[in-house]
Amino acid sequence: RRSNPASVVLKLTPETFAFCHRAGADEGSQTWSHFRIERLFQEYRIESKRQNKIDLEAPIANLVHVFSSCASSDRTTLRLANGRDGRPILGFEFSLAGNVADHRVDQEVPVRVIPQDEADGICEPALPEPEYQIELPASLHRLKHVLEKMRAVGAQYVAVEAALETTLATSASAPRPPGRAMLRLIAEAKLVTIASTFPSLVLVMEGKKEPAPPGPVRLFLSLRRLGEVLAAFQGVAAEAHVACVLEDR
Repeated sequence: RRSNPASVVLKLTPETFAFCHRAGADEGSQTWSHFRIERLFQEYRIESKRQNKIDLEAPIANLVHVFSSCASSDRTTLRLANGRDGRPILGFEFSLAGNVADHRVDQEVPVRVIPQDEADGICEPALPEPEYQIELPASLHRLKHVLEKMRAVGAQYVAVEAALETTLATSASAPRPPGRAMLRLIAEAKLVTIASTFPSLVLVMEGKKEPAPPGPVRLFLSLRRLGEVLAAFQGVAAEAHVACVLEDR
């Protein structure tokens, strides 16, 4: 029996636009991406009987294909409508440069309009404040390299340990250095244990109400899933990558 293609949920409101990808039940993980309307659209209008909220489910492969096609277009129009068969679609209209003249392109992505009861249940999990918010190294290549070595020896899970990095003051009057933390990755296989430490990482306090705990915090993650997340981060031109560490989460 053929399985359903991987899909993503689009949550649209008058103020926000978000993607939600929910992984398999074996891992129970979710990936959320939030975008500011004014950064995505020059003109934006949304109307619905759900207080102007619309939730859609769309195949990831179809969205990636159409986004790749219209990436070089100066203007793209996106509409929720009914397709030729009467089923809901996201219609993309854009222009591509030609040798003589630009030509108009229309592409459709089939979607499922999610009913309100189901849509209300698709929300980010309520989590407590993380014990640590740590800015990862600017280049994620070393992190990925460590994870690949761990998987190569047969490990399936990795222990992630975060702790404050202790520093010695040079004098009583010297200014205190900015908060630093270390991140340690440990994976065990049948015959070998691999551990790698990333020291002197920036401790991010923005949005936190409580200071980082004095002792280390540890949690266990799927190696495969963590590798997928890092790979996705590498494709985003982000100014910084911040890992939020919650004990046993």
